Amino acid sequence: MKKKNFYIFSIVIVILLIYGVTSWDDYREKTLADLLDTSKIEKIYYNQLPIKDEKAAYNRQLTDDKAIQELISYLSQYRVKKIGDRDFVSEYPDEQFIFQLEYEDDQVTTPSLIERDVLLNDQYQYEITNGPVDYQWLEEFLMKNGEEL
Repeated sequence: MKKKNFYIFSIVIVILLIYGVTSWDDYREKTLADLLDTSKIEKIYYNQLPIKDEKAAYNRQLTDDKAIQELISYLSQYRVKKIGDRDFVSEYPDEQFIFQLEYEDDQVTTPSLIERDVLLNDQYQYEITNGPVDYQWLEEFLMKNGEEL
């Protein structure tokens, strides 16, 4: 009986350790580029204002590898920390930047940068710890490098 209890106790401890390490990794501060797994991005879709077709999800894209790498470099300067599930309502809709990342393996992520926070797939909220994001640079870069769909 004691041996059985020892094994059960050991299994519970291992599960708790795995959960603790996973939770720590999930909530630790990291770069925005790491969070978005930017190493395998193939295309970036986004909306450039003014929006001409309200039915279209996105009206512009970035496909040039050099432009994508420049954007990734820009995003990597920002550090983010998970603060939990989505619990954010923007009071500044003009300061929103919503985009979709398409990866080489056909995976798709739709993060939204909003003021000092990043929302991923409308599920999790991350705080940009060294923000706010320089939206002027971002808008100028996208205006210069984006392609119409």
